[in-house]
Amino acid sequence: MPRETYEVIVVGGGVAGCFAAATAAKRGAEVVQLERKSPEKGGHIACGDAMKSPTKKKMYPGPIDMKAIAADEDALIDGNIDQIEWWDEEIDVKKTIPYDGNSNVIDRYVVGQRLLEQTGDFGVDQHYNTVVNDVTQNGRVTGVEAIREGEQVSYEGEVLIDAAGAQSILQDLVDFEALDTTGETTFELPHYTHFGSAYREIVETEKPVDYHNAIVGKPLEEMGYIWYFPRTPTEINVGLGFQMNKEPIPLNDRLRRDMEQRPEFKNADLDEIFDTQNKLGSSIALRRPLDSMVAPGYLATGGAAGMTHPISGKGIRGAAISGYSAGKTAAAAVADGDVSEHGLWEHNRFIFRDHEGSKLASRDAYNVAASSIEPDILRAVAALLPEEELKTIVGTETDIETVKGKAMVGLGAAKNLVAEYRKGTFEQLGISKEQLYEAILGVRETRNFVSKYDDHYENYPENRARFEDWLARRNRLDQQFYDALDLASSEQKY
Repeated sequence: MPRETYEVIVVGGGVAGCFAAATAAKRGAEVVQLERKSPEKGGHIACGDAMKSPTKKKMYPGPIDMKAIAADEDALIDGNIDQIEWWDEEIDVKKTIPYDGNSNVIDRYVVGQRLLEQTGDFGVDQHYNTVVNDVTQNGRVTGVEAIREGEQVSYEGEVLIDAAGAQSILQDLVDFEALDTTGETTFELPHYTHFGSAYREIVETEKPVDYHNAIVGKPLEEMGYIWYFPRTPTEINVGLGFQMNKEPIPLNDRLRRDMEQRPEFKNADLDEIFDTQNKLGSSIALRRPLDSMVAPGYLATGGAAGMTHPISGKGIRGAAISGYSAGKTAAAAVADGDVSEHGLWEHNRFIFRDHEGSKLASRDAYNVAASSIEPDILRAVAALLPEEELKTIVGTETDIETVKGKAMVGLGAAKNLVAEYRKGTFEQLGISKEQLYEAILGVRETRNFVSKYDDHYENYPENRARFEDWLARRNRLDQQFYDALDLASSEQKY
């Protein structure tokens, strides 16, 4: 069996994998990137295609040049998205949330190709058509075994970077308990209920849509949503997703049923659309980032580390930041000759203390709370909350502790409640005012815990030695939150 040796092995050719491989190589490591797809299909990944504008200062770390990718006319489809719209047509509610800076709707395949091209330019060896089927370890992770172009090959390395996406197969293959050489390994294995399932199509309309400057979401049963993201005024990325801790939904049929009700798709040949090669499905993390993303010789990044927003599922920026962190940490650990948890700890510290890991972790409280509410009541609460509050929930840039924000939930939602009840908005849902007042109070209580989680994660331990104490305090905070929501143990997420 051929055996190849590198300092850093990166499994995955997505955003996180490219940022990790390019960063490690830029910092002097010998890097191989393993991608199961062919060179022609690399970057063809299921995605809503919405990406924060890379022109904003410090939006994406180096060395990948995202501004150059955004300047590519084939990659950037629509750079004029300036708002989010939330439609609940059944109860005639529409919310509009402005962006502070423009978002982009991209061609994810072209962006993926450009990412891979730039990564290769940094001297990364890129092995396509390579499927990993085992992980080797001896006190630490030492490499992987794979099938490349139909032949078995073994890769040995100092650090394995897991950029294989949500529900990564590598996490099933690593025996983390066997890596316990200096006490319990800190790495957190996620549970399947922490993920969501998504599906999308690309659809052409006859006329420009009214929402060509917006990315649109609609409520879906079972804690999910349907999206309409315009790539151009007439080319729409349509998709949906739901959480795996709920009853499964037939994604293809459910999406088609919604499209059949929309006037812009009236003359579209849905039979042909749903039989094309544009369809893609994926698993996405809908949880907080892993408590610890490291183990001896191993780093998790991107979806494999839970670096997606737990409400919206957006993950391109989180993948880029965590990929960069994994790459620089791996290169430094190899140079220092220390690939233990202690040597790789900087990856955890950087994510939670220097970047938005704490914000992603704290917003997961909204996901936990929403999962405990009946779907119709949840829809009503979304209809009642002020737009600025919704922006705080679905984003990570708004300060949860603003004075205006503290008063917003109670005063704004109460005002909206009176107005909507006068219009009879919630009569058809059979929801009483008392139920809604209770749910709104629950949102206020959740906001208090979001603030507490934010503070706790921003004080993530600087080193491995303090982790157990930090984790114990976080677990106590979890239990306080579950008690506030009156959740039975069977309903608790973690």
